[in-house]
Amino acid sequence: MSNIGNEFGQVLNSVLTAGEGAGLEELCQGVVTRYRNAGQPEPEAIYVDRDCCSQSGVSAVAKLFRPWRSAVRLDSFHFMRRFNCGLTTEHHPLYGTFCAKLSACIFLWDQEDVQRLKEAKRAEWKSSHSGHTPTDDQLMATISSAEIKRHCRRRTRGVEEMRSSISGLLESVWELTDTTGLRLVSHDSMRHVWEVQQKHLECLQDPAGVALYTKVGTLQKGGKELDILRCGRGSSSLESFHRHQCAFIPGTFACVVIIQNSTITTDGYSYVFTLQ
Repeated sequence: MSNIGNEFGQVLNSVLTAGEGAGLEELCQGVVTRYRNAGQPEPEAIYVDRDCCSQSGVSAVAKLFRPWRSAVRLDSFHFMRRFNCGLTTEHHPLYGTFCAKLSACIFLWDQEDVQRLKEAKRAEWKSSHSGHTPTDDQLMATISSAEIKRHCRRRTRGVEEMRSSISGLLESVWELTDTTGLRLVSHDSMRHVWEVQQKHLECLQDPAGVALYTKVGTLQKGGKELDILRCGRGSSSLESFHRHQCAFIPGTFACVVIIQNSTITTDGYSYVFTLQ
């Protein structure tokens, strides 16, 4: 399954083929033609789940969308998923904590946006607690992850800062175990994963001059006006679309238990593109 979407969450094209990557060039060139016929400028950035860079200097994705000169970037979700190969299991009690800290190694919240949200939440607290001012801990406890994503922008850290942060994270979790003694990290596997994935840190960087956030509205909170933001970074909208694909294609489910001679692939999506 090859999917192409845009920053508005619209699916521009979705093609199911018997072979992985079949007809991919025609698919991408068709989208290039549609943009040209519609009089639309070429996207400033293309987010992908693979083939983001090349040792020759021109990535496979850039060739597929020629003559566009869009910046090609790797979706951070797919970058983070690659670290699962270095873990003993995704069901480990510390798995969620590891993923949250890995995300923090990649992104930084815009401090001006965070400060505006804190001021709004502080005013909201004072109005409901007879004018008492909350402590910093009380204030942060009132801010949900959904709120900070809705009202605050993020940016990627620099390459070297990201490399140092992830290296520090891996060192900190190297010997962690659950209550049964099961390690979170498989040492040999994680060393190989990190060695290979370091080359993609450049592919994670936000393209210079590209506005990745769109203001879609405002709301009042504690007497303060806050922007409601939509992020166009990555392929999140297409990942949501994947959940609906099984309903689009009716048929009989099969697995290796029922059909021993079948070859079952764990990743049914050959390519994901998001045009920004």
